Amino acid sequence: MKLMFILLLSFFIFELNSGCSSRSVMPDQKEVTVSRKDADKDCKEIGKISGTAMSSKGTQEEALADLKQTAANKGANYVVVKEYSAQGTSVTGIAYECP
Repeated sequence: MKLMFILLLSFFIFELNSGCSSRSVMPDQKEVTVSRKDADKDCKEIGKISGTAMSSKGTQEEALADLKQTAANKGANYVVVKEYSAQGTSVTGIAYECP
């Protein structure tokens, strides 16, 4: 009987730890599509966002990566690029959540 109690207790502790535990999920910019095409009509607009390169010698790719990460952090998975700065170190766009 004591062994049965210990086994049941162990099972419930395991279930509580595995069933109720939450893992930290960081938004991933790899899941964000960037385009100059308008979003589909069934997409929900989240808002205007921007991305910048970390230094004045930054690249357009760095600014775009920052834009995508900003979009992911806001729950977006699609961004319509609107404008790059003259130096290419910043970019603006509209973020959307699309099904």
